[in-house]
Amino acid sequence: MEKNHLFCSMEKEELKREVERVVGHELREARDYEVLSQLILKKTRERLSPTTLKRLWGYLKNEEVLTRPHTLDVLARFTGYRNYEDFCAHVENKDEVQSGICIEDRISTEGMRTGQRLIITWLPDRRIVVKHLGNSRFEILEVENSKLSVGDTFRCHLMIQHEPLYLDELIHQGMPPTAYVAGRREGIVVQVCD
Repeated sequence: MEKNHLFCSMEKEELKREVERVVGHELREARDYEVLSQLILKKTRERLSPTTLKRLWGYLKNEEVLTRPHTLDVLARFTGYRNYEDFCAHVENKDEVQSGICIEDRISTEGMRTGQRLIITWLPDRRIVVKHLGNSRFEILEVENSKLSVGDTFRCHLMIQHEPLYLDELIHQGMPPTAYVAGRREGIVVQVCD
């Protein structure tokens, strides 16, 4: 029988530790679960009752713990993940090498000429065309299947093939400057047009 990834106890225990790390302490008293319930509601706009949390943490003795997928998804979102499956993928990959020398092609934007265009793609089907404005600043000219928008501008000093792309000082639809990452898992592919 295939492993049901959503209900693996190892990942549930890891998720509980991550929740406690976010909260800043272990959950030991009844009041801790009431506070956590309110924090979850404030951050995710979804409610998990203190009783549900007590059952999951084993605070209520002799209670059968049957955790619903929704509960795990909400807790994962509380800790900064999209859902429980995303959290589990992180747990499985946390032993991956976190640093090293990049041997892939890299593009330093400091030597790029003004007006030069790049096509940047990443999975599953994201694509943007950007124009270099000078001084490592870019404007987005075309967008396919991305949260970015035509007319957005950003700063980027280095682009590395098959690595995530980090945009700094992103001006998106009139919002204050922010940071953005594209291709977080599989990286990007950059094609220089002209």
